[in-house]
Amino acid sequence: MNDFKSALSQLKKGKIDNVYLLKGEDQFLQNFFIEKLYDAIFIKTKGTKEFLTINEFSGKEIMDKLISSDLFETKKLFILKDPQQIKGKVVEELISYCQNPLKNHFLILINDNYLDKGSFSKNLQKYVSNINVSTPFQNELFKWAKFFINENKKNISDELLSQIIETCGDSLYNIKNEIDKICLISDSDNITKEHLNLDSSFSRSRKRWEMIASIGNRDLKNSVRLAKSIINNSESMISMIFPLLTLFQEILFIKMNNGTFIKPVGYIPLSASLQNNLPKYSSNYKTSDIVKALRKLKEIEIKQKTSNIDDESELISFIFNVVG
Repeated sequence: MNDFKSALSQLKKGKIDNVYLLKGEDQFLQNFFIEKLYDAIFIKTKGTKEFLTINEFSGKEIMDKLISSDLFETKKLFILKDPQQIKGKVVEELISYCQNPLKNHFLILINDNYLDKGSFSKNLQKYVSNINVSTPFQNELFKWAKFFINENKKNISDELLSQIIETCGDSLYNIKNEIDKICLISDSDNITKEHLNLDSSFSRSRKRWEMIASIGNRDLKNSVRLAKSIINNSESMISMIFPLLTLFQEILFIKMNNGTFIKPVGYIPLSASLQNNLPKYSSNYKTSDIVKALRKLKEIEIKQKTSNIDDESELISFIFNVVG
């Protein structure tokens, strides 16, 4: 598995492969690599970039696009999402193509699941340049956040930048999005604490993590207070389900491993401090409590899809049932 920075360095040197496999869920890194490869291929001219998904195209249609070349051998860049979901004879055809691609066609295959060990991924990795595009760890997140600040031509203290990462650091996409918004409302070159407080989405994100931490600590009073504040600020229950499911799944894994905390190697939608405190949260719940929480969240998720529910009452009810 190639390092992301090494892959970018190769592109700068003009060393371009015809096929790349991006493994990992971070949308920013995926898009960043796509744009850098595009710029490397089409240095002087505007080229063709086409996104292919198995929901829109059949396997045969995808292969037809990859192997169809015009008389002028026009350069084309194709991006295929979730190639591991392709079935049947086309799987062998795609792997065969990756072994011997057209010289004027460039293909990026994207698999969000970094840990995918399926036969297709294993076979593909023998012939294709693999690049890790999982959300980076904390020290790398800080470097990327610095990069986003510099892009906006702003200055910020390390302390405030760490706050942004702590609150929005579940993905580079979220960090960049938040930094861009904060820089937009700043009328000076320096980002201050007041600018962070002015950005309502940043405040909502911070309160969401504080609420999840309170639930992890089984602090009923604070959990209810934060839940009401979050819902009153136009946050929806549906946005809470995924991180709460992750919280209880992770502490269940700790219980199943007899209290041993195995740090997640892939992306999970929890801030760094929540991940670091998972062992402590797991000690606050019995296994039966965790299973109950997961079942309750699944029930709420089904209700969200099938009927109109009151977000505040559902969230408060969940907290009283699980935390109380």
